Amino acid sequence: MKKLLLLTIFSFILLSSFSISLATEVDSLIIFGKQKLALAVNTWQEADLLGARAFFERLSNDENYPWLIHYYIALADYRLVSFCFSTNDKDKAKQFIEDGITHLKTSLEQQPDYAEAHSLLGALYGNKIAINPFLGITLGPKSGLEMERAIRLEPRNPRSYLISGCSAYFRPKLFGGGKEKARAQFERALALFDSCRVDNPIMPDWGQAEANAWLGMCQMDNKEYVAADSSFERALNINPDYGWVKYVLRPELAKKMTQDPAN
Repeated sequence: MKKLLLLTIFSFILLSSFSISLATEVDSLIIFGKQKLALAVNTWQEADLLGARAFFERLSNDENYPWLIHYYIALADYRLVSFCFSTNDKDKAKQFIEDGITHLKTSLEQQPDYAEAHSLLGALYGNKIAINPFLGITLGPKSGLEMERAIRLEPRNPRSYLISGCSAYFRPKLFGGGKEKARAQFERALALFDSCRVDNPIMPDWGQAEANAWLGMCQMDNKEYVAADSSFERALNINPDYGWVKYVLRPELAKKMTQDPAN
């Protein structure tokens, strides 16, 4: 009986150690996937974005954090949608929108109160409206409700305000959007980023450089060129390899400043 008890205890310890080892390995893979996606956002190459997405998809059978893996696949889809919009490939954009929505719904089935997934789902509904404005009647309220739910669940999550601001930037004032509203959301996001700390490295921590870039866009639109330059500088201090700021926004700002030196 004593031998059986000792064997049972030993087996339990062995299995526990194996489970911990497995979870630690998955943690490392998630962190590596996050780095791949961040690099892909910097280079803004479709192949890099697809590679990051494929990496997370290979982890989709993980039993430790299935809701989080589905979120990261959808985040890669969200980035690919933006890439497709930049190349005017609406057919591809539709595919990534639908795929992202599917993964976020799966994530929320497993973790219903996951604010990050709710805000991203609202953004993808908004992307569907951008392709087909007639969907605004049904998807507009759904998009808004998802973003509101995200903020209600985690009122101090800066990414929820960042995503809401991106949505407002492209949405007409008539439908609750506009650049002034977007700017307020970006400013709110940045205030929260200053006090926000993500303790677990597998969790989402993206967005601070991006929020500075979007605020700079709003300032540039309003001819606040010096302020915009400061925002872009802050973005590059956070992420020195941020291609959108280095190769698109800053050159555009320099051109505007040359054309309108009074500002």
